[in-house]
Amino acid sequence: MTVDVTHDVVIVGGGIAGLTIAWELARAGRDVVLVEASEDAGGMLRRGAVAGLDADLGAESFATRTTGVADLVADARLPVQLVEPAPAGAHVAFRRRSGRVDRAPLPRRALVGMPADPTAADVVRIIGRAGARRAAQERLIPWSSGPEPTLAELATSRYGARVTARLVEPLCRSVYSQAAGSVRLSALHPVLWERAEALGSLTAAVDALAPAVRAGSAVRGVEGGLWRLAAELHAAALRAGAVIRTGAPAHAATATTVELDGETLSARAVVLATGPTAAAGLLHVEVAPAPPVGLIVAEVVADAFDAFPVGSGVIAAPDVDSAAKALTHVDAKWEWAAAALPAGTHLVRLSAQEGRQGELTDAAGAATAIRTLTGVRISPADVRRVIPIAWPDAVATPSARAAVTEAAATRGIRLAGAVAAGTGLASVIPHARALAAALTSSPTPSEGARHVR
Repeated sequence: MTVDVTHDVVIVGGGIAGLTIAWELARAGRDVVLVEASEDAGGMLRRGAVAGLDADLGAESFATRTTGVADLVADARLPVQLVEPAPAGAHVAFRRRSGRVDRAPLPRRALVGMPADPTAADVVRIIGRAGARRAAQERLIPWSSGPEPTLAELATSRYGARVTARLVEPLCRSVYSQAAGSVRLSALHPVLWERAEALGSLTAAVDALAPAVRAGSAVRGVEGGLWRLAAELHAAALRAGAVIRTGAPAHAATATTVELDGETLSARAVVLATGPTAAAGLLHVEVAPAPPVGLIVAEVVADAFDAFPVGSGVIAAPDVDSAAKALTHVDAKWEWAAAALPAGTHLVRLSAQEGRQGELTDAAGAATAIRTLTGVRISPADVRRVIPIAWPDAVATPSARAAVTEAAATRGIRLAGAVAAGTGLASVIPHARALAAALTSSPTPSEGARHVR
């Protein structure tokens, strides 16, 4: 059935980008409809009950490289409290030449794994003296004006292989769920890339931008869980007059229409704020889907974790044989979680290596990964509950982004979310707000309405 109403804007995708745009347009008086395929809006900001907590089952923190999240919270008057992580920093696990797995705190002053001072003691502890001597030459290497290389190529050519293997690669895989050889710095940290080009040195750029803080603390969270950000923004968009329809999968889109089951929505503008594979499907473009992002949330009861043995968590270098590439000790990272959990109970998140999530879905597999990454000897009996989560459309590869961007531009469709803005709330939210501002320049506002399920 085709409805004869023409909305100002129809948004496909109810993640944080779609919700941000819906709120912005609705408060500006636009008639905006958001459709979300799943039964709940929020995208990767989801919750689940673990150890008596409503824990994050997706993203649990956001980078502070922009003020985008804090600005949105203030402007939308969202009733959430932004919080800093606890002082304990994060660690990296790597294999020494002897074969022994070692663990060390990540450098205090580094961005995307690249150090501001390669000769600092906390850097030398990880990459060794020879690696530090090579990395210290970075400032002396002439800057190439050619096409931007991959992050792995960039880091290796500038800093040397040891920095790439023990710092850049594990951080890229754990934080951004992409190999350093498949992504460019400009997509992960555009400000750092721009500064490096201007200064002709990565070391100089990191030195100018990196705060002198514990590794892992250049992020913030939300008291009670990051999922609350999406939940409260959802509510704010409804109050402003947006129509949000969950359980409403879209099947095709043009510049002025969105096809649902038995229904066509008409609009003056259409925004796709979905994952890259979903966007490609709506645009009838073939892209190779990225592997799903696998996550395990586990309840652990073990006295050895009371002392926070790896601070807020640990990331694994590629030479560490583990089914998990990273571990977050939630109650070591967030004081609100520590206060809410029973004494002796801990919440651990394991990020699965590509293709190895199946090894982590029971207590034995989770315990093995925890032992490998932390060095703490726990048994399967110490792992009281394991919740596996898979996010199948979470990563926008460069090829998928390029194909979707070209197809959308050709059809006159706007894009939002990671496929357009890059990874992370710090990029996605400012981009979504800028897109909404451009859309509100249209002179035809009309009334919004209600939430339809």
